[in-house]
Amino acid sequence: MHYLPLLLTLGFLVALHELGHLVAARLLGVRVDRYTLGFGPAVFTWKFRGIEYVLGAVPLGGSTRIHGMNPHEPGVDAADPTNFSAQRPSKRLLVLLAGPLANWLFALGVLLALYTSGTHVVVPLTVGTITPGSEAARAQLLPGDRIVSVDGQSLESWGGFVELIAQNPGRELKLGVERQGEPREVTVRPRPDERGEGRIGVSQQYVYRVHGTGQALLQAVAHTGNLVIEGSRMLSGLLQGRRSVANANPVGLVKQSSGAAGSGLGSFLRVMVSLSVALALFHLLPLPSLDGGRMLFVLIETVSRRKVPPRVETVVHAVGFLVLLGVVLTVALADLRQHIRRSRTASVALPDAGSESPAVTLPAPAASDGGMPLRADGLGE
Repeated sequence: MHYLPLLLTLGFLVALHELGHLVAARLLGVRVDRYTLGFGPAVFTWKFRGIEYVLGAVPLGGSTRIHGMNPHEPGVDAADPTNFSAQRPSKRLLVLLAGPLANWLFALGVLLALYTSGTHVVVPLTVGTITPGSEAARAQLLPGDRIVSVDGQSLESWGGFVELIAQNPGRELKLGVERQGEPREVTVRPRPDERGEGRIGVSQQYVYRVHGTGQALLQAVAHTGNLVIEGSRMLSGLLQGRRSVANANPVGLVKQSSGAAGSGLGSFLRVMVSLSVALALFHLLPLPSLDGGRMLFVLIETVSRRKVPPRVETVVHAVGFLVLLGVVLTVALADLRQHIRRSRTASVALPDAGSESPAVTLPAPAASDGGMPLRADGLGE
């Protein structure tokens, strides 16, 4: 597992997000008091053009203190024209939106560089590799087969195929397949993985291609768009109860991404893209203490033509942050307990030394025909 590079990458993306807020605020005439890179005790501080820059002892993440964003901050003058709360709603929205926008633009730039220099892109709905002994192998699926339907339901993307397989563990499914232009039908019974989601043991096919600048830009926009669609599908599944929080948590995303991050520069850059888009989406959620929650208060003010009382907004954001932190810790602990339980089960199941090892059929890996919607390998249909 390559957790350290991934954690450093996530810290960089958070710092970039906060830098987006800083740049937008300064361009719109809003005062910025401090930009902190990392956290913990300050090891280095300098001031430039009215902004105090601080380097924390632990260089992970960052934060931007915009003057007047917290109305209860000491020394804030409500009549100050550089005060955040004194700005028009449109300006405040732009400052809040700048953080997610910075993450999206970074992802777009990385993808543009990948596509123009040459990278592997997916062949839509086409089987690439098959895990030996898996359900896909038993059904005699072959690399190059194009999957067009599941139980008569037409497919539009590999992500849709993944979701249908994941939702039907142990249930017999009929796959409509095209092999060298000829239609076929095969039957599979997805095996439940450690999270209870169905797997059949296939991954999507990739080909190496170099794009021109215009085509690369279109591919990059489509790629980030597909990541947004996948993230929205995951959120919709959570809200509808089709996917549990423990199965779609950031800890799982980090574990899957860390494996891809160790398989080459291209894979690592696609990990960065996925994490950057995920971070942008997360901050746009209309939840207290997030950019989306603050934007929601600005929109309420715009519609009602009345400012939300500062004390109410402060309390909501504070309580919301504590609830959000509690959810993250709960999910992380649940994932840790599940990992420990799986480790104990695996250790009990190990054969004695010197005995004959039983034949074991491994389930399909989580990052192939299922797993986190924001996959590290990216999408490019």
